Order: sequence, then C-alpha cells, then structure tokens
Amino acid sequence: MLIYHKYQNKNEESKAYGKWYGRAVINETVGVEDIAKRMQDSCTVKRSDVLAVLSELGTVMGDLMKESKAVKIPYLGTFKLGMSTLGADSPDKFSVRKHVKKVRVLFRPETHVDAQGNYTQELTHAVRLIEDTDYESPKDDEEQGDIVNP
Repeated sequence: MLIYHKYQNKNEESKAYGKWYGRAVINETVGVEDIAKRMQDSCTVKRSDVLAVLSELGTVMGDLMKESKAVKIPYLGTFKLGMSTLGADSPDKFSVRKHVKKVRVLFRPETHVDAQGNYTQELTHAVRLIEDTDYESPKDDEEQGDIVNP
C-alpha cells in the first residue's frame, strides 16, 4: 500500500494556487539486507546467496553502462547512462570538459500494454493508495485503499 498526504499549493504566483494535491509518503529506506531477507522468505535461495548477487549487481551494471550499454532487468526496467550538456557553437568547439555538465543514470520502468492500449508499469501495477491518518486530513469522507493502475 502506498501512503499519501494531501497538501495545498500555497505559492501565490502559481496558476495552481489553492489547489490540493497528493504526495507519496516514504516512511523507510530498506537496504540489501532487508531485500535479501524478504527474498529468502519467498523462494529457495538463501539470504547469503541473494546478498552475494545483489552486492555484485551494482558494480556489474555500472561497468556495463560505462560501455554504452543499457541494462534490462525483467520485471524492473532498463538502466542506462545519460548526460546533460551545454551547447557549443560548432562540433569542433564541443569539448567534454567545457560542455558536459553531468552524467547520470536514467531508469525506464518495464511497461506493458493491455488489449485496450493502456500502458501499465510493472512496478506500479495494482498499487493501493491509502491516506496517512497520522496528520489532520482536509476531508475525512474520502474512500481509502483505492486501486490505481489495475
């Protein structure tokens, strides 16, 4: 279940001033130990084996992406490197030192198309949303646990 808060745009210069929006709440960050434990509990692979694989995954993916390769992991998505650059007046005036601002990892989640042509991301398929009740909600009469991306 994805927890969310409602918040109001209070930027008076915005066209959306006064409108209400939802914002996902992240209440914890989990690491490879937690992932390995959960994977061990749901399959026949031992925690130590999962940790060994996950520990190498980042290094191998980085090496492959540095070779201008995209890395596709089924049910997750595709990772590749991208870069932000400044413009040069001509090709011969373009230099890495002067014009490349940064290199970053780009992620494209695995997506499926159903018979009606609707796109669904594997990682968000049938996610349930529930409002956080630990803060004062602007309205208490809204449905809880609505499914999105069914």
